[in-house]
Amino acid sequence: MGRKLSVFTTLAVGTAAYFITKKVLSDHQEQIKEKVAQIADEGRENAVRYYNHARDYVNEESGLQDTLNELKQKVADTAETFKSGDSVGQALSSLKEATTELRKQFDKEKDTESDDTVEDDIIIDGRSAFGEAKAAAEFEKDHPTEVFYPKD
Repeated sequence: MGRKLSVFTTLAVGTAAYFITKKVLSDHQEQIKEKVAQIADEGRENAVRYYNHARDYVNEESGLQDTLNELKQKVADTAETFKSGDSVGQALSSLKEATTELRKQFDKEKDTESDDTVEDDIIIDGRSAFGEAKAAAEFEKDHPTEVFYPKD
């Protein structure tokens, strides 16, 4: 009974809200369009004003213009250096040499391992991690932790 009543109430409230919204929007549609156009115009005006302020600041500040020109030149020089390819070529050849040496070292290690018989058995002796934990627990039984409180 309660579930049917809540569904009916929700449906009635939703229908009423729809018709009220439709009535209000149809009565004030022209005012809403004017307000949206006004907000859009104000936004455009603010954008143009901020653009003009930024352009004037860049043009007036000679130090900023010089800094930007130096930065452009630095980027151009770095791009030209990479374009010539000397440093990139050296880096690639160095990488190839290091890779070859590493590959040789791995092959050498692999050959020595295959010659020797390697056992991968796990051996746990009396002083392994389990043994140490057991010894620590036994020590704690004999020597309990003492707590000292600060005296007032």
